This record gives sequence, C-alpha cells and structure tokens, in this order.
Amino acid sequence: MNRTMLGAGTAALLALTLAAPAGATPDRERHHDHHRETHLASRSVLPAQTFVPGSEPSGFFTGNPAAPFPGQPVQGFSGVHALGDGSYLTMSDNGFGTKANSRDFQLRVHRVKPGRDGRTRVLPGGFTLSDPRGHVPWTLWRDGGCDASTDLPAGYACPADDRVLTGWDFDVESMQVAGDGTFWFGDELGPFLLHTDARGRLLEAPVATPGVTSPSSPLLGAATPNLADSKGFEGMAITPDGTRLLPMLEGSTAEDKAAGRAFDLRIYDVRLGRHGARFTGAFDRYRLEAPEHAIGDAIAVNAHQLLVVERDNLSGAAARFKKVFLVDLRDRDRDGYVDKRELVDLLDLPDPHRVGGFGRTFALPYVTIEDVELIDRDTIAVLNDNNFPATGGRGADVADVNELITIDLARPLDVDRRLLPGRLPGGRR
Repeated sequence: MNRTMLGAGTAALLALTLAAPAGATPDRERHHDHHRETHLASRSVLPAQTFVPGSEPSGFFTGNPAAPFPGQPVQGFSGVHALGDGSYLTMSDNGFGTKANSRDFQLRVHRVKPGRDGRTRVLPGGFTLSDPRGHVPWTLWRDGGCDASTDLPAGYACPADDRVLTGWDFDVESMQVAGDGTFWFGDELGPFLLHTDARGRLLEAPVATPGVTSPSSPLLGAATPNLADSKGFEGMAITPDGTRLLPMLEGSTAEDKAAGRAFDLRIYDVRLGRHGARFTGAFDRYRLEAPEHAIGDAIAVNAHQLLVVERDNLSGAAARFKKVFLVDLRDRDRDGYVDKRELVDLLDLPDPHRVGGFGRTFALPYVTIEDVELIDRDTIAVLNDNNFPATGGRGADVADVNELITIDLARPLDVDRRLLPGRLPGGRR
C-alpha cells in the first residue's frame, strides 16, 4: 500500500479524532438491558437543499426544470466513516444517477455531525476527489471530456482542466479508511477500486476487477459487458488488521445468472500491500432474499462477520423490504453461501421513546439505504442516499432528505475494537 504524508484538513481531522480521549468517543462501555428489543436511539436530518459552500452550480445535464442548482448538493450518501468525535465522513456517489447526467457533479467526501436538536450540520473537513498526478489513463470530464462533448446544455461552460473527478468519471458507492490514513473507494462504472490520500488525490491507477466489466467501463472496448450498469461495488468492508478489502457487487454477473444464480452477489477478496491492491481471484457468495433486491452497504464487524444492508427498490408506503443482516463468512452450514441473520427491520423499528417523530414505530422507507456504520458493540448508525432532487420517501411531493439514525441493538455485536470510531484498521491507535 502506498504511504503518503497526510495533508491538512482531513488528515489533521483524522489525527485529532484518533487522539481523542476515551470519554469523547462513542466507543463507550454501556450496560444495556440486553433482554429488551432493538429500537431507534436517535434521528437527525440534513435538509435536501444543502449545498457545499462556494461550490460550482450543478445539475445542468439532468433536464430538471429546477436546474441548474446553486451549488454542489451535499447528498447521495453512499459511504460513511464514523470519527472519534461524534462526527462522520459521508461520501456522495456519482451525483444524479447516471454517467451522462452527472458530468458536473464533483465526487466528494463531506464531514457532518448530527445534533441533539435533530438537525445534521455540515462541518469543515471534507474533500473532493481528484487525479492531479494523471494516474487515470483515459480521458476525464474535466480534462478533455467536456471539450470533446457535442451536447453541452445552454448556460454550461467547460471548466478548467483541473482533473477534479466527477460522476462522469466514476460512480463511487463505498468507502474505507486504511491503517495509514489513506482512503479506498469502490466504484460501479468499472467496477474499479480507487486509492486516494486524505485530500482525495489518487495515489495510483484505478484497480480493475478481473473478469467483470460494466457497459460504462472505459476499458470495455469491443468486449461484451457481464455486469449491469450501476451494479458494481456498492459495499466494501476492510478487515480489522487492515490487510484485506472485501468489496461486494450490488448485482449478479452474467455468468452467475446463466448458472441459475440470479440471487447471488460476489464478495471479493482483495489483499492490500506495499504495491497496492491485488484481487486474489477468490470470492464468497451472498444470496439475496429476492432477485429484484439489491445491497446498500457492507462493513466488517470482526474478521469473519459483516453487516449488510439489503433492500427493495420501492419507497414510501410501497416499500416492503429494508433490512440489516449480520453475515458470517465462515459458511457454517456448508451450503456455499455466507450465513446471514436478520438484525434490524428498518421498516418496523420500535421507537419507545418517540425520538423519530412518527409514533412508537419508525420506518426508513427510502429507495436507497446505502450506509451502515458501527458506533459501539451495542449501536449502529444507518443513513440513506436521498438521490437529490428525488421525492417520495416521506410523501409523494416531499423532498427526500438525508436521515441519520442510530439503533440500539437488543444483543451486543462481537465487534473487533480496531473497527470502532477513533481507530484505523491495522493502523495507529
């Protein structure tokens, strides 16, 4: 793995939170009554109309009559990393849903913090992904792609060739922080793995997935794709020792479908070392509850267990399936699939203290729920991707917001402490 000096901003933030005193971190030893039911502990909301201060207008390519939007939306949360001070790094995905309509959406990691008043606030410490050293060997939107385009909408002018990465270049859907403070991102357009420093600058060329290519991959050429668009690395875990990534596809490959495995998703084994990331060729199989389902996120609990969000593609009153599963890679029943056990039903979550604002039962009924994170052995956080400027989760004409909820579990997880906030897998303490 390439090691780099951590820059100002996010690097300083990581150092600060790693050094936070024990009393300041969410990693606290609490004495729950573990005979009680799993329930909602807190809910915080970031309004849909939240934009990165001073950022460029966006949405020119969406065809939305409300566009262009006044800045870059703080939205589409598809990866999360809890810090030791109660704040979170949240990663936006490719922007507005497709490669074509997200050309002016800059890929970014934000720092947010939920408040006791139920409001989530955006804090300093975010960063935008870029490739200043030219590691990407193909054309980027902000380095030749825009200049060659023949369908620029009225009012849009090509930006400077600064090699800032956009949703035209990659669709990042998962994020992990390695032991040296560098970041790994899972992409859907390749699918690729991206490695950056703490300022979001690529450290090496995108790592392609052997034998798997989507229709949007710049490496496709005349080959036939074997993975549907937007079905790449939706989730990605990192092992507690920091030596392996476990990126997980959102959809089945053509080969698996042809073999009658339309329910199957692959969890790849990727080794991290001095020379970057290496796919070993091995993968585990996760079986969906229904072939039309998708996964929203996957993170490690310890060396052999994961948390996986599985969901349907419905929202609001029509939503039927949004669950968090505890997954065991050891396949103890020897059926060829990782073992899974339902942990939380996000559409039927008890709320005895009415912190969610919807009575004694809470639901998170958005189409895409794409973030899960460990807070401590008893508590997890879950966030949605609000797909700005979408509506429908809380009502047909209600703008979808970014919701951040925490859930107290009935039974503690067997968490490896190296994966808790304020720590880095296999790295500094």
